[in-house]
Amino acid sequence: MSKQTNDLSPSKLLANYLNAQQSTGPKTEAGKAKSRMNARRHGLTGQFYVMNEADRIAYTAFEKDYLEDLAPVGAVERQLAITLAQNNWRLNRARALESNIEGLCHHEYAADTNADTAETEAAITHAKMWLNHHHAIANLTLYENRIERMLARNEKRLEALQVNRMAAEEIAREEAELLLNQSLMKREPQAPNQTLEVRGFVFSVAKLSAGLDRKTALATARFYKANNWDASKPVPRALTMPQAA
Repeated sequence: MSKQTNDLSPSKLLANYLNAQQSTGPKTEAGKAKSRMNARRHGLTGQFYVMNEADRIAYTAFEKDYLEDLAPVGAVERQLAITLAQNNWRLNRARALESNIEGLCHHEYAADTNADTAETEAAITHAKMWLNHHHAIANLTLYENRIERMLARNEKRLEALQVNRMAAEEIAREEAELLLNQSLMKREPQAPNQTLEVRGFVFSVAKLSAGLDRKTALATARFYKANNWDASKPVPRALTMPQAA
């Protein structure tokens, strides 16, 4: 079975895109018009988005990096993270649009703008852009402000969800460590791939053991640091963890 497009890395997608440029593409005007913009189904939301191929590749890489940074867990966090990625993309696009309007004005007013220097011509173009397109620029600013408010609201929602989830997970982890310590104390056999489920969270016994070993090592190091690294002093029993048989 061939690999799905959504599973390909951004670099591979870009390579495919560049290779596709060698194709002659549609021959008729109708075919060319139809292929200029293509609807793509989002891999996580299932929604259709219309983008050209270069923008789709750029957005796919942008969203992937954004979701990796936010590290959402579960459907609600993932949906909020996708919304944040999309709104940041829209904000970047809005800012680019202002530059595009300026570029359009340079093109439109080039024939009627004759000045002694390029700087003066640019200043004249800026002035004409504001005089002739200030309503569009003002609307664009409102659009950006609306997106920024949505971003701030959703960032707070996601942060609250993640803080609550991580706090609950930490409580569950501490209980799982206690249960594992009890098993080790009783010298009960531990399978390498064994897991413990506590409060709806599933923990790997191997990772729990590694975490306990690290806590023991840190507690021991702190004890010796407090005692001027005197190796002759015995580590208190309370600082040590049960060891696997």
